[in-house]
Amino acid sequence: MSRHRDELYVHHIQEAITKAMEWAQVSRDAFMRDEFRQSAVIRQLEIAGEAAGRLSETFREAHPAMEAREMKALRNVLIHGYADVDVDTVWDIIRHDLPRLRDYLHQLDRNREPELGD
Repeated sequence: MSRHRDELYVHHIQEAITKAMEWAQVSRDAFMRDEFRQSAVIRQLEIAGEAAGRLSETFREAHPAMEAREMKALRNVLIHGYADVDVDTVWDIIRHDLPRLRDYLHQLDRNREPELGD
């Protein structure tokens, strides 16, 4: 049961980071001027962090490179510290951290053991 739940949350993380990266495919200046785009991207980071927080402890320990705790911490900052969100930091996360996470999750998905019926 836990494996299926973890797979679901990993899928939610993948979807959220894909959307965030897609929606941030503009220049830095354009991103900084577009509050609507910022809000949309930040929402996806919140979703990724919420899903990361729901991963089982076993999964998180088996995949430390995923940095699930850090994703959850970011979600907490974005939600609870909404008035003080540093958009420059969000931009850096989009450009530097999300591509690495995306690649890690794709590799994890490719290495997943198929189950009966897959």
